[in-house]
Amino acid sequence: MFRVTFLGHQGWLVSTGDTNILIDPLLTASFGHGGGAGTLYPPRSLDVAGFPEVDAVVFTHEHDDHFDVPSLNRLDRQIPIYLSARASTAGNALVSAMGFETVRSLAADDTHALGSLRYRTFAPEHAHGTASDEWEVFPFVLFDVNGHGSMASSIDVAPPPALLDALQTLPTRSGLWCHANNATCAPFADLTGQTANARGDGVHIARAVVQRHRQVAHAWGSPAATLLCGGGWSYEGERAWMNTNAFPVSCATLAHTVAAQLGSAPVFAPLPGESYTLRDGAIAERSPHRPFIQAAAQGTWPEREYQGDVSVMPATGPACGRATPTSQERRRMVDALKPYAEYLYGGPMFAGLYSLPSMLPHGHRPAVCLALRSGNGAVSRVLRYAPTECAFVEETAADALASPSQAFVSGLECWETDLLALLEGRLAPSALCHAGRMRVWNHLPEKTRANIHDLWTFSHPLRRPTTTAKLYTKLLEAEPSHVPRVPGRVR
Repeated sequence: MFRVTFLGHQGWLVSTGDTNILIDPLLTASFGHGGGAGTLYPPRSLDVAGFPEVDAVVFTHEHDDHFDVPSLNRLDRQIPIYLSARASTAGNALVSAMGFETVRSLAADDTHALGSLRYRTFAPEHAHGTASDEWEVFPFVLFDVNGHGSMASSIDVAPPPALLDALQTLPTRSGLWCHANNATCAPFADLTGQTANARGDGVHIARAVVQRHRQVAHAWGSPAATLLCGGGWSYEGERAWMNTNAFPVSCATLAHTVAAQLGSAPVFAPLPGESYTLRDGAIAERSPHRPFIQAAAQGTWPEREYQGDVSVMPATGPACGRATPTSQERRRMVDALKPYAEYLYGGPMFAGLYSLPSMLPHGHRPAVCLALRSGNGAVSRVLRYAPTECAFVEETAADALASPSQAFVSGLECWETDLLALLEGRLAPSALCHAGRMRVWNHLPEKTRANIHDLWTFSHPLRRPTTTAKLYTKLLEAEPSHVPRVPGRVR
């Protein structure tokens, strides 16, 4: 018996008759460190202490939709933890400091024996790819040594050739292929309103899934099923409108579209708690829930059918909970931005700035700025990126302060308190960069672009391990003194 249970987003419980392992489990309702990004979607009921005894937990990489501090805290400390060998020192130090008795590294092109399961990793192809910031991910194949079933996933990167080749050598010639539907869009973050909405993107996404499926089927034979996961969060409160504007195609809609194009190949979008049991490489049973996890009634879910009906997003409140920086915080800002200014050197935005003429149409300055809100939400401070100083400097011109999005060719707008909290390791990048709390403008996008994603990649744990360690410590300190925990196998 080989059974896979979907936990939500990209989390799984994989079981045989004598082994249970978790992969990237999210064990609270919050999404993103401290819940800054949103709430798990679809919602579910979850009895953490009711899980079967677990033999190992695998964290595929250090992004907070996979490596989540509150979820780590809800694991029995005797459960062995497997973490990518390419994860940051911050991630490794956190797991050790939390008291886990066994911490092991997942290396590329290796096989780990986990009871009657084998977890085989593959090096991703970054040299000629567009991984962006998924550096430490190892695509994997997981299989039962008794030959009942297998599961393969490239997680957040493209499947490398070695993984496709390995599919041909598994004990079973059929298994479960997992594809992450990570598509999100944020045209509403553009203050100029020039960015097109994502209506119609579902067609392109479906085409990519079909192409990936055929690639896998060519190497493996047709999978027993393709499981679509990912995009597992929603927004609440003042950001609830993003639910129908940020997700161009749901997993359920995508599964229907892909299945229609593939014909007889089974394609599913599992709900939390849904499980698939394989015997001899074929699906023998499909169950809607397990005793310890099931999806909430669909009528209670936030509406997430894509509408694309907001052209420019309204300003939202600060993620950190404070609107006004102290005088000391204001003084710290320029120094805190110094590493970010250094990071921008030689990148696309820098290259674009150095390609601009001195005079631009409509009087826009050939410069990029940060427009920082405070107090009642109005922009109260503008910091201009000065490449010649490799720094952000105070802008004092009255017109620039009054309307920075008209004065400068490009820029980012956010709360000053949020930006400083991010730079100093008190706020996770997911709470700011992709959570509807930053706006952008680019009057000449074909030349130079201020990009919200730049702050995200700047904040990666591999780029700022010391700052990330501060964030992990803060998140752990915010945890309740007593929490339910997934039980470990009694040894």
